[in-house]
Amino acid sequence: MPKLTDLSKAYSGISRNMWILAVAMFINRCGSMVLLFMSVYLTKSLHFSIPEAGFIMMLFGAGSIVGAFIGGKLVDTIGFYPILVWSLILCGIMLMILGQMHEYRYIAIFTFLVTATGDMFRPANSAAISSYSSKDNYPQSIALNRLAMNLGFTIGPVLGGVLATYSYDLLFWADGITCAFAAIFIFLILPNRKAIADEKDALPNADQGHISPYRDKQFIAFVIFTMLYALTFFQLITTLPLYFKEVYKLSEKHIGWLMALNGIGVAVIEMFLIYYIQDKWTKFKFIALGALLLIASYWILLPVHSLYILLLSMILITASEMLAMPFMSTYALKRANPGSMGQYMALYSMAWSIAQILAPLLGTQIIDRFGYAALFGVLGCIAMIPFLGFRWMDRQVQEDQPQAEVAA
Repeated sequence: MPKLTDLSKAYSGISRNMWILAVAMFINRCGSMVLLFMSVYLTKSLHFSIPEAGFIMMLFGAGSIVGAFIGGKLVDTIGFYPILVWSLILCGIMLMILGQMHEYRYIAIFTFLVTATGDMFRPANSAAISSYSSKDNYPQSIALNRLAMNLGFTIGPVLGGVLATYSYDLLFWADGITCAFAAIFIFLILPNRKAIADEKDALPNADQGHISPYRDKQFIAFVIFTMLYALTFFQLITTLPLYFKEVYKLSEKHIGWLMALNGIGVAVIEMFLIYYIQDKWTKFKFIALGALLLIASYWILLPVHSLYILLLSMILITASEMLAMPFMSTYALKRANPGSMGQYMALYSMAWSIAQILAPLLGTQIIDRFGYAALFGVLGCIAMIPFLGFRWMDRQVQEDQPQAEVAA
C-alpha cells in the first residue's frame, strides 16, 4: 500500500501555469452536459427518430474535424494562447444558441458549429501542456490535465441529469456559461506565451526528423488505430445512454450518475496509476491492454441483463480509458516536431473527431436494424483491430530501438 507521502510525489514538480490550465479545464468540463444527453434529448424530447439523432450526433464529429484542423494551423502560426480563449468563447455562444433551436436543420447547423469552434481548443491545449511542462514531469502534466477533465466530467453528467429533469434548455445554458467562465479564467490568470514553435526546449524527446505528420508513416498508423479505438469508446456518449434509457428504463438522473462513475474512477485513480506504472511497461503495451478491456466491456453486456453488469461494464471502460488515453497523448506529443506541433496534434485530434462522426452513425444504424446485442458484438470485433495494431506497433518499436543503438 503506497504511503501518502509517496502518492504526493505524483503531483510534485508540476508548474503553476500547468495547474492554472488544469483548473480552466475543470471549469470547462463541469459543463459537459449537452453531448452526453443529446441523443436522449433529440429522441425523447424533440421526438426525432434514432437515425435522425445519429446524424445530428455525427455532426459533432464533423465540426470537430474542422475545428481541430483549423486550430492546429492557427497554433503553428499565431500560438496556442489566443486559440485557448477564443475557442471557448465562441463555443459557449454556439451552445446557448443551439439550445434555442427546435427545427431539425437549425439544430444540425449549430451542432456542427459547436464543435467547429470548441475543438479548436484541442491542439491548442496540447501545445500549452507541452509549453508549460518540463521533461521530468511531462507524463504527470498530461495526467493532471486529464484529472481536471474527468473531475469536471464527474460533475457534468450528475448536474446535467438533475437539470434535464426540469428542462433540457438548462443544459445548453449551463454548458455555454461554463465555457465562457473557463475563457475568462484563462485570460485573467494564465500568462500569455508566444508560439510553441519558438520554445523547442519545452518539448521532451521530440523527433526532429519528422516535419509533417502526413509524411510520418508510423504516426499515420498510430492515428488509424487510435481512430478505431475511439470509434468503439465513443459509444459511451452516443448509444449507451440510449441503451440505459430504452432497455433498462433508467431516468436521466440515474443515467447521469452511471456516466459519472467513469469520471470519478479516472479522477481518483489515473494520476497515481500513471505515476507508478509509466516506467514499468512500454506505452503501446498499456494502450493494447486498454483496447482489450474495451472489448470485454461490451461483450459482457451480451449474456446477462443486470444492473451489476452495467456497473462492471462501466468499470472496464474506465480502466480502458486510464490505460490507453494518457499513453496515446504522450506518444503523440513526443512524436511531434516543435515546428509542426499544431499539425501533429490536429491530426491526432482529427482521429477522435472522425470517430465521433462514425460512432453515432454506426451505432444508431445497427440498433435500428439489428438491435443492441448486434451492436455490442460488432463493437468488440472493431476494438480487436486496434488491440492487434498497437501490439504490432510495440513490436516495431522494440525492433527499431536496437538498430538505433547500433547506429549511434
